[in-house]
Amino acid sequence: MKGVFRVFFVSVCCVLLSSCGGSKKDEKAQVKYETQVMKPESRVYNLYIPATLHGITEVEVYPRVSGIIRKVNFTDGIKVSRGQVLFVIDETEHQLNVMNAEANLAAAKAQMETTKMQYESNQHLAEKKIVSENVLRTAENVYEAAQAAVEQAKAQLAIAKTNLGYCKVTAPINGMIKENGFRMGEVAEPSDMLCTVSDDSQIQAWFSYTESQLLELIDRYNLVSTSEGMKGRDGQKVGDLLPKLQLQLRNGQTYTHEGVITEIGGIVDRKTGTVIARATFPNPDDELRAGLSVTLVFPTKMDNVFRVPMKAAVHLQNQLLFYRVKKDGTAEGVICEAIPSNSGNHYYVKNGLKAGDEIVVNGAQKLSNGAKVR
Repeated sequence: MKGVFRVFFVSVCCVLLSSCGGSKKDEKAQVKYETQVMKPESRVYNLYIPATLHGITEVEVYPRVSGIIRKVNFTDGIKVSRGQVLFVIDETEHQLNVMNAEANLAAAKAQMETTKMQYESNQHLAEKKIVSENVLRTAENVYEAAQAAVEQAKAQLAIAKTNLGYCKVTAPINGMIKENGFRMGEVAEPSDMLCTVSDDSQIQAWFSYTESQLLELIDRYNLVSTSEGMKGRDGQKVGDLLPKLQLQLRNGQTYTHEGVITEIGGIVDRKTGTVIARATFPNPDDELRAGLSVTLVFPTKMDNVFRVPMKAAVHLQNQLLFYRVKKDGTAEGVICEAIPSNSGNHYYVKNGLKAGDEIVVNGAQKLSNGAKVR
């Protein structure tokens, strides 16, 4: 019995010693946090902005007269030349108007000849004192009225011929045709847009800047708002100050030629909080088409930013928080302004941290203010 007790006593002591040893190990064990010291860098960040392409000049084509469309001489997407006939509107009514105006002009001329002869006859009679001066003046007035009627008839004929000419709707400029909404047999009115002709020799990309992006541009490039939009303080064009842009198509390909920003509006739309801007690209090989949706690649150089891994950030709704290590080795949360890198692996911290700050990189999600880091 004593032997059994000794064994049990030794076992209990071993268990107790083992427990005490494990407790000491736990006390010594600490979570090791990976940290990074902030060093300012200069980086180029590509801003990707959606845009829509437009021709350098776009003209909407409307008919000048009403009527049934008898011919459509093109298909969407083809090139047309200025003066080329695009639509033919039924000419029947307008041809009849021309004929009627010609007949009215002939009748007016005949009437004018008759009144002329009467006036000249009265002139001779008045010289011989056969008719009175009043009769002569009346004949003269009738003749002048007949002359005016001839001029009016000529004007009516000119209008009729012009309207007949309007039955042929022509291209106003050289360019690419699009948005043909009318077909043969449909009735067109002067208020109906028939199509659009776009001069695509150069292409404009229309896009929007947010208010914060605009303010950053103004500050970085020293821009001022003028009646003609944004310009440099010394009157320089924005295209001469801002970096050139690249253009990405929907298939992921990058367009061969670079573009320049040619216009930035100076007014922020209250509803959208954006400003309209335009960039112009050359289009010598007709690779670009008006109406395409593209993405503009706008390189932005950033000075004095801190590059930190994304895992170091704690997301608090729309804010980013980083934990800075204080001198006493405890954590301090700092709200920072940062943008994601184009690679998607890092943040570029613009505000909130300073050179020499040490932040927690690994394990930040488990920290809170005042937590012991080292």
